[in-house]
Amino acid sequence: MEPGTRRGPGRVVDINVILAAASLILFVALLGYFGFVAYHQQQVEPDETPATGVELLRQHYGAGDTVEQPTPYWVAQIPAAPDPLEISSNLDRKIIAAGVMTFAIIGLVGGYLLLEMIPSGPLSLRAAASEKQMETSIMRGKNLYANFCYPCHGKTGLGNGDKDATGKPLPGKPLNTAANKYETLKEDPSALATRAAFIELTIERGHANPPPNYSMPAWAQSEGGPFNPEQINQLVTFIMRGTDEDWADIVNIRTHLDGVENADVVPPPPPAKPSGGEAAQAYCTSCHSFDPTKPSTLPTAPNLGHYGTDGPINDENKRAKASGDADWLFHWVSNAPKVKPGVIMPVWLSSEGGSLDEATIRTIVEYLQGLK
Repeated sequence: MEPGTRRGPGRVVDINVILAAASLILFVALLGYFGFVAYHQQQVEPDETPATGVELLRQHYGAGDTVEQPTPYWVAQIPAAPDPLEISSNLDRKIIAAGVMTFAIIGLVGGYLLLEMIPSGPLSLRAAASEKQMETSIMRGKNLYANFCYPCHGKTGLGNGDKDATGKPLPGKPLNTAANKYETLKEDPSALATRAAFIELTIERGHANPPPNYSMPAWAQSEGGPFNPEQINQLVTFIMRGTDEDWADIVNIRTHLDGVENADVVPPPPPAKPSGGEAAQAYCTSCHSFDPTKPSTLPTAPNLGHYGTDGPINDENKRAKASGDADWLFHWVSNAPKVKPGVIMPVWLSSEGGSLDEATIRTIVEYLQGLK
């Protein structure tokens, strides 16, 4: 089984639980062993059973004290308690017990390291950790989607393939598609990595569209958004690895977060379509000036303050206008390098690689032709 894939209930052997239980048992055994040793070392040798019919003189001596024996020829030292033979016997047992526990610890650590080295399978700690992390990422990504992505991309991630509460198509693009699925791309690691990078970059930076179209905002903190890199990774993981059950759970999460009345939401209205002057100010003033008294930001860019009466300015546009082409200015704004190769003015028409739709460019053209 692939690391990170999900197993059915009742089939997971959680090796971490087994190792934790073995460690706890060994720890308790070690505590018991050392408690026994400490207790046993404090015990004194028990009293001897009195002999019948013999009068004994009981005297107490400390270890190492001397006592005179019945014979006057020598003085013997009283042995320390307990008896040396008993000490030797107990020490052997203690050494064996300590050795057994030492080898048990070594075996436990060795078994753990061995299981860490297994790349996959039911006994692989690495695969189990990867699977648990994947489940956690999907769960957190699912909650992020329910909080932030739901209004535009829909209950089950169908985006503009779904409709809002008013019956209008949602503005977001479909996310819950086969093209984004790990199961679809897992046989091609290059395609899988490319798709994951694309989704991640789109979430980080968003996608701007000219009004009145919706724009996807940038979500990464590095781009001014609210999400840190780990949260973005969780969203990518949910989009690519979430199951049908995970997507079906979105409405339930949303209901508990915001209330039943908000389970079916309507996206906010799209931004108003800009006028020609607003669009020109937004997209053209990085190079051009529209004030006849102020020079353009880019010295080689002409001042457009009187373009309605002074234009066209370059020879290519003059020839196009003289030929009777009514759309000569639209063609120039749409794709100036196509009209005059080498010009630094960028392509603006979206169908030719730019960022503005035809309607927006025509409002700019109308605005320029009205500048007297």
